[in-house]
Amino acid sequence: MIMDKGQYSNYTIDDFIVDEDFREIVSKPGTDDLNELINKIPGKKWEILQAAKLIRNLQPGGFRQSDIRKKELWQQIIEQQNRKNRFVYFKYAATFLLLVGIGSLAYLLNDQKRTSSHESIAELSANDAFLILSDGKTVAINSKHSTVQYSPDGSGVLVNDTAALAQSVSEEGLNQMIVPYGKRSFIILSEGTKVWLNSGSKLIFPPAFKGKTREVILEGEAFFDVAHNAEKPFYVKADVFRMKVYGTRFNVQAYLQDQDYNVVLVEGKVSINSNYNLQAKEVFLEPNQKASIIKGDPEIEITAVENTEIYTAWVDGYLTFSNEELQEVLVRVSRFYNAEIEIESNPNMETIYGKLDLKDDLERVLDGIAFISKTSYIKQGNKYVFKMNE
Repeated sequence: MIMDKGQYSNYTIDDFIVDEDFREIVSKPGTDDLNELINKIPGKKWEILQAAKLIRNLQPGGFRQSDIRKKELWQQIIEQQNRKNRFVYFKYAATFLLLVGIGSLAYLLNDQKRTSSHESIAELSANDAFLILSDGKTVAINSKHSTVQYSPDGSGVLVNDTAALAQSVSEEGLNQMIVPYGKRSFIILSEGTKVWLNSGSKLIFPPAFKGKTREVILEGEAFFDVAHNAEKPFYVKADVFRMKVYGTRFNVQAYLQDQDYNVVLVEGKVSINSNYNLQAKEVFLEPNQKASIIKGDPEIEITAVENTEIYTAWVDGYLTFSNEELQEVLVRVSRFYNAEIEIESNPNMETIYGKLDLKDDLERVLDGIAFISKTSYIKQGNKYVFKMNE
């Protein structure tokens, strides 16, 4: 069974994972179907191989859930989706991977048809962050700000300086850090790269970088401080672009539900290739520049950034705004606090300049936004609604 090139040429890793035909190809060892698929879609070789690794490595094994527990987990996802929190949706694939990590792959795949109304999208609003190891072990982290540090060989993991974990390391094995809205995480990878992972984000990475390159996959937002290794280049993959890091510190916004992605370079040099135009030359960024990528558009726009702090301040627990639309401000705040926030459309709303300390409670932050934007808000149940002052 060979998949159609036209249908799958724009697939991401997550898309391949949840595709039934692709899973069937991967589940048939000893056939040439996977290589034939790569030959038909050579531009997606990397995504195909990574998706195949994830499927093979995350087959349900020794750590199993009871059928009752599996049904409870899936019901939780359905109930969360029905809450319809406007700003806290993730792709269904993120939930798929989360369930895989806790031993529920078989149940989920068998029940996909029975739950088709909930397949396309699901809300990741769990109270805990999750670290999923390459051997299928899942660690729930309930602190608001978590720290995860890997040993140089990747076999040891220290969580919040207290919990020491061990895992087997192979060339195919991948780890995942899934951070729900309202939480953040700081990760030190095995080779010394530091990653600050923002709310509502996921990072996929090997416990140790065995090959000739260092590659990670990001969904959401992260700030990177990449450890130098000229002989083993560092790559960051998102669903619409791939970037090569020559050095050193940069911020990436790549939320799957957003149309606009961006990369802001603070220090060093990076290059970016759009997944929509594999033949195009890589575009280089210099410090204080931003690359903007719009889904479906092969062009990459480069602009100067006067103050990179606007894009990186979240790492230190605050947000800075300069001529920003209120809608965008509220999206960022809603993600940070895992809150449902709406805005009544008004073309006369002013753009925002200012700084918000995110260490305050949510309503104090909303008070500050209302003041600097000349708006007001009311609370309706668990939802906050902004409107223009009369």
